[in-house]
Amino acid sequence: MRAGERVTTTKATIENPHTKRRIVCYAPSPLWNLPDLFDFPSRGVAMQEFLLLERDREMELIRAGVRQARGGDGALVLFEGARGAGKTRLLAAARQEAEKEGLQVLHARAGALERRFVWVVVRQLFEHCLSAADRTDRGDLLAGPAALASSIFDYANPGGISTPPQEDGGLYRVLHGLYWLCKNLSASAPLMLLIDDAHYADTASLRFVNYLVNRLEGSGVLLVLANAPDVPGEAQELLLSASRSPLAGHAALEPLGRDAVSEAISVWLGDAPHDDVTEACLVASHGNPSHLTELLDEMRRRGITPEQSAAEEIFSLAPARIAKEVASRLQQLSPSARALAEAVAVLGDDADPRHCAAAAALDNGVALDAANALREADLLNPGVPYTFRRPVVRQVVYAQMSSDARSRAHRRSAHSLHTADVDLATVAEHLCRTEPGCDAWTVRTLRAAAVEAMRRASPVDATRYLRQALADSSTEHDPYILGQLGSAELRARQSSAIEHLREALRRTHEPAFRSRLRLELGMALTASGRYDEALTLLAEPGAAPPDATEPAEQAVRTTAAVVARIAPGRRASTPPRLPSATAASRAHAAIEALSRGRPAHRVARLAAAAITDGAAPYGEDTELTDAAVAAWTLTQCDEAETAERVLRETARKASDAGQMLAAATATSLLGGVLLDTGRLAEAEAGARRLLQQQECCSLTLACVPLAAAVLTHCLIETDQLQEAEDTLRRIRLTGPLPPSALSVPLRIARVRLSIRQDRFEDGLRELTECRDQAGEEGWLYPSASSEYLPEAARALAITTGPRAASKLAADVTERARAFGAVRPLAAALRTHGEIVGGDEGLEMLESADQLLAPTPYLLERARVLVALGAALRRQGRRGAARSRLTAGLDMAQGIGASVLETTARAELRLAGVRQVRSGLQQRAPLTPAEERVAHKAAAGLSNREISQALFVTVKTVEWHLSQAYAKLGIAKRAELSQALATGPAAHGESVRRSA
Repeated sequence: MRAGERVTTTKATIENPHTKRRIVCYAPSPLWNLPDLFDFPSRGVAMQEFLLLERDREMELIRAGVRQARGGDGALVLFEGARGAGKTRLLAAARQEAEKEGLQVLHARAGALERRFVWVVVRQLFEHCLSAADRTDRGDLLAGPAALASSIFDYANPGGISTPPQEDGGLYRVLHGLYWLCKNLSASAPLMLLIDDAHYADTASLRFVNYLVNRLEGSGVLLVLANAPDVPGEAQELLLSASRSPLAGHAALEPLGRDAVSEAISVWLGDAPHDDVTEACLVASHGNPSHLTELLDEMRRRGITPEQSAAEEIFSLAPARIAKEVASRLQQLSPSARALAEAVAVLGDDADPRHCAAAAALDNGVALDAANALREADLLNPGVPYTFRRPVVRQVVYAQMSSDARSRAHRRSAHSLHTADVDLATVAEHLCRTEPGCDAWTVRTLRAAAVEAMRRASPVDATRYLRQALADSSTEHDPYILGQLGSAELRARQSSAIEHLREALRRTHEPAFRSRLRLELGMALTASGRYDEALTLLAEPGAAPPDATEPAEQAVRTTAAVVARIAPGRRASTPPRLPSATAASRAHAAIEALSRGRPAHRVARLAAAAITDGAAPYGEDTELTDAAVAAWTLTQCDEAETAERVLRETARKASDAGQMLAAATATSLLGGVLLDTGRLAEAEAGARRLLQQQECCSLTLACVPLAAAVLTHCLIETDQLQEAEDTLRRIRLTGPLPPSALSVPLRIARVRLSIRQDRFEDGLRELTECRDQAGEEGWLYPSASSEYLPEAARALAITTGPRAASKLAADVTERARAFGAVRPLAAALRTHGEIVGGDEGLEMLESADQLLAPTPYLLERARVLVALGAALRRQGRRGAARSRLTAGLDMAQGIGASVLETTARAELRLAGVRQVRSGLQQRAPLTPAEERVAHKAAAGLSNREISQALFVTVKTVEWHLSQAYAKLGIAKRAELSQALATGPAAHGESVRRSA
């Protein structure tokens, strides 16, 4: 565009290539450069100048006023809106519209610093045209009655231009002269008078506006004003009077809507924004165009892309110009108003007037006056609790506070909230932001808040509270606070637990407390892989005799026995002595029988005797309770239903009692039962919840490798191999694992993953190492063969030859027969039968099917059915093959085993079925991951919230949702609830029940 070229606007409908949406806007004419504005974000300034989104009504008022002026009548158009609402941009569009229609345009902008002078706006409007005219034209313009106004343009007479006329005929004569000046100007062409920021206009100029409004009919003058009604002053009364004219058109500018904000983000940042980013920008700016522009400029300056991960960061942005404006307004207020603003910033969502007054150290009456002052400055919203007009105000106010002022305000806030019986977590959050002061009340409150945090299973919050309590404690290393902190850190999986527990143990001599500290420290050392230290500590003689019933001592001895069982190199050692005829002794007797290879029915009998009420018989929180150990043993002996009942009951009771370690381990073991019985989605969801906090943690509690193993198996069954590997890497479980029995399930899962990824040598090497160590240590894990044997046999057949694979399968089958459990034997028969082939192999597969038919092991049953159907097809028995394959397909589909489902479909096509379709369902099923994501989306969670809840990336959530939409035959999120009630997910549940 060349300098001096007139710009006109045209209403246009254009498509944003980033969002694929069509928008109606007002843009420069010609429109040849509009697509470029979308393609090049650097032209965002041009877009800001020319696009007027969601301003159809306002533009129609302007065009109607222009038409009226061209027809010989006058009109008034008044735009009202908050500062930054886009009034100036609308006036620029009005000017362009008027120039396009041949109107003369005179414009002025009022300013806060000039409002006390006289005729400031009037002079801005007319002095340019008067000074630019030659003497003849100037005489014509000021001819007749217009000469009455000439005195206010006579700069040679300072007195005449600095003193307003009196409220008598003198003022009337000047106003009448200005009116005739407008008439003279409009004689040659209609006239538009634009006044921006009219709320800052001087009183004399606004009196002229009122005088002119009453004489607009037949004048050919269009008056366009922009007003911010929230700015108080005498100007508001005069503008209100003008707006009552019958010729006045009024428009209150609404904040931008979601679509307009999305389009603006797309243009400024060059990419379609995520819904969460759009929502964040909308909330942060309150739809204010000026604030949104500053916010997007700040995002572009910092290189923030409109992806979901940036949504939270947006609320912390304080654009420089906005921050300066807020700071400037604050400086103009009284000290009490500033103090109240600081209190509101400190209290946040709890900014009740009484708490704000206490935090600001103000009397209630003074605080009320201060709140009114903040509202008049457009910083505070009306109503209670107090909230700032925009989030950025809180950021600016809080950032400007000194550290001492913040500390004092937070401490006063904590006292006020605690007096009002607000929850302890809120009080503790304020206390955590204070400077340490050796305050006994603070220590008591923080310790109580930590107890509440532990009850709601939030150990990370508890650790923050207790660290602050330790800093506030009068005794530098209070053993009770240290012990409480170490206990919370253990459950938060933080390695600092060892140091704090050890220090607390060193500083106390109370027997019961020392026993509890030894228990906690022993578990922390075990979680860090320091088994020798743990056993040495746990074996230390306590204050109570060996047969005492003190709960902490019982827990210590039981934990010592567990550590001795799972630690390497301890098979020949004598385990700690346990009281006879107790659940603990029976549970460990069952484990001992299992490790010695006793038959499954004998092991199951011992384990069943150890189960009493499904909870620990002592009041201490330990990882592997007697009930959990016994239940895990039962899972190795085909007692899945009993094991599930016990584990669910153990997890529930432990959770109700605040025993997070016991609940987590029971839940992780339950995941294995759910996986085996075909409830992949539930197993995967539980495993993800347990692993959510592991990424940044150092201690590896018992639940971590167990849950990671379950999750890896679930992802393998649903063909999400890369996600399985990424998850293990993220939680740092891809390298060497602690040489513990608890690592065996995860190592088996990693073996499967490596072989499925065609890394045969890596998988076989880890399998060999794991089997050798498990055999030496007596870590018998019979059901492991069900998991690793098929993949191991395949890898051996490829790398070594079919004979080695057959030998492995035969060996495992023989050992499984000796043990007598159904699931490992069926898996061995299936694998051996597929390798042997022919009638002998078919007989093995039939035997496996018969063994599994009465059991709840749906996943292995589906595998056997598909393998049996494939074997029948190879023998030419297509009818029987189709029957078994269809049953296997339906079962795999119902449990969400997508890899097995794909295999069954391929075999069915080879068996002569043209259109492979399950017997009960015609649409493609949702995978467990798709089903999980879809249900959470239907519940109203955003993609970001789903990603946090399920421990996956935002991209993964978006992919699963897109796949779910396609399978359910829907196009938008709002249709998910109904589709899930009748779609593939519901069918999957019916299959599980029928199976």
